[in-house]
Amino acid sequence: MRDIVTSFGAWVQETCEEDPDKARRWLARGYRAKELQIRHDPRLKDSPAARMVAAQTMRAMALPLVHSERSAMASLFLPCEPLQVMGLYPYSCEGLGCFLSGTQAEQSFLQYAESQGLPDTFCSYHRIFIGAAEKGLMPKPRFILNTTLACDANMLTFRRLAEYFQVPQFVVDVPYETDEQAVDYVADQLREMVRFMEKETGQHLKEEELRAAVARSQRSMEQFDRYMTLRADKLLIGELTGEMFSAFALHTLLGTPETEAYTRRCIQEAEKAPSAEGVRLVWMHTTPFWVQPLRQVTDYNRQVQVVACDMCFEGLLRGPMDDDPYRAMAQRVVYSAFNGPVERRIQRGINAARQVKADGAVWFCHWGCKHTLGGAQLAKRRFEDAGIPCLVLDGDGCDRSHGGEGQLATRMEAFVEMFKAGGRSKE
Repeated sequence: MRDIVTSFGAWVQETCEEDPDKARRWLARGYRAKELQIRHDPRLKDSPAARMVAAQTMRAMALPLVHSERSAMASLFLPCEPLQVMGLYPYSCEGLGCFLSGTQAEQSFLQYAESQGLPDTFCSYHRIFIGAAEKGLMPKPRFILNTTLACDANMLTFRRLAEYFQVPQFVVDVPYETDEQAVDYVADQLREMVRFMEKETGQHLKEEELRAAVARSQRSMEQFDRYMTLRADKLLIGELTGEMFSAFALHTLLGTPETEAYTRRCIQEAEKAPSAEGVRLVWMHTTPFWVQPLRQVTDYNRQVQVVACDMCFEGLLRGPMDDDPYRAMAQRVVYSAFNGPVERRIQRGINAARQVKADGAVWFCHWGCKHTLGGAQLAKRRFEDAGIPCLVLDGDGCDRSHGGEGQLATRMEAFVEMFKAGGRSKE
């Protein structure tokens, strides 16, 4: 007998064929119901902080489905503080693509996208969302905002969606160079983006509220950085899916009071946690949360823990925030570990592994992500030169038809056993 998630995902796909609006309404209700379960079900194993961020993310995914007239589509790396200040809901293409996979409702949308000419080498997060949008499941946003960071799919996906929905689009071009001239260039574009938003909504952005939101972003990043340092000597068990919730909070929801409260709670939990034990891993890139055999290795396991993920820490910047909120937001984008040559991302990963005292690293090659796939062997060499064993895993973050679940788990188990057998002593 199929479980409730599998049945619900199948029903959403079937209903979308005849009545996309009905399927969307029930999808939103499903996400809100899951939010309530996360907040109130005492049987869940997750920590209060993990439940807090999961519930926040569930709510953020549901709101654009219900209130599309107050929603603006935003790419993952776009600073969203201006949307928050203007009372707009960030509408996440990547996030909803991921959530449809979590709902086990992705296959018909992937197939539809491919039937419309998208190759299977295109990022599956984007393929799922495009298929869902063009089949009518995803509602029309007010407008679309996206950056050119961090992959080619951004430029193709959001332009295609703007044409499909017939809505205005604003693109923030992020230079490859990582210097203060690039920061000024992006800051000017963010100012222009706000003018674009004001024109489209008829609202005026209040600079003091933007400044307050960006200050919350800085405090949240500082707190998460402190949490990572504290976690180096602490045992905090969780699940792979939790890393994706944290990544969403530290990107699309960064600047909200909820994300600041979440990062503060992370610190409180780390301070009270018992001493570290088991094999500790840094995960580079998205997590294939749908691979159950792999989750059996990593989820709620005192002997194996993923203690950091670069989707969460790639944008953390140390030091004082620029007084100009536009430059502060621009710095976060320009100096992202995903901008510039892959060596920057690798070095950020090595630094994080040392910060959290990880035993090893996993470089996950999500199918379709050229940046990650192209840097895999260099990353393995650099991590191991730094004394950090590195496992390169090939797979897909959200497409179940990709297969290879057993191989992923087998390779992970062998990697973990190397540490248990004394392959590397703890520092």
